[in-house]
Amino acid sequence: MSTDEMPHRTFPCGPCPWQVTAEPGKFPAERYEELRATCRPNAAGIPPLPGTPMFGCHVGDPKTGEDLACAGWLAVEGFEHLGVRLALSDGRIPASALQPGGNWPELYPSYEAMAAANGVATREDVP
Repeated sequence: MSTDEMPHRTFPCGPCPWQVTAEPGKFPAERYEELRATCRPNAAGIPPLPGTPMFGCHVGDPKTGEDLACAGWLAVEGFEHLGVRLALSDGRIPASALQPGGNWPELYPSYEAMAAANGVATREDVP
């Protein structure tokens, strides 16, 4: 069991793109394309492997500037990322980080839904 906690946000930040009420189009389409690999298995069925970057909170930790895993991503797609599963199994992230809290805003149900709401082509649209 490791004592090195996986840095993560515990509540979606204000402009978090995973929030249904977030302003769409805040981030460029290229950024969403880069982050697609952090989510569910690709078209070939291969999940994000350990070492694959995680979907980071674009705000980070306001106090330290440290990179943090996005709370919305963890709640919706995090369990599909093998690096997150490893962090869960060795105690570096609590299971509660992988589900929205009772006072959370409504989140998109998947990366594809969140990306589509932001005007980004979905996996089905990408050749």
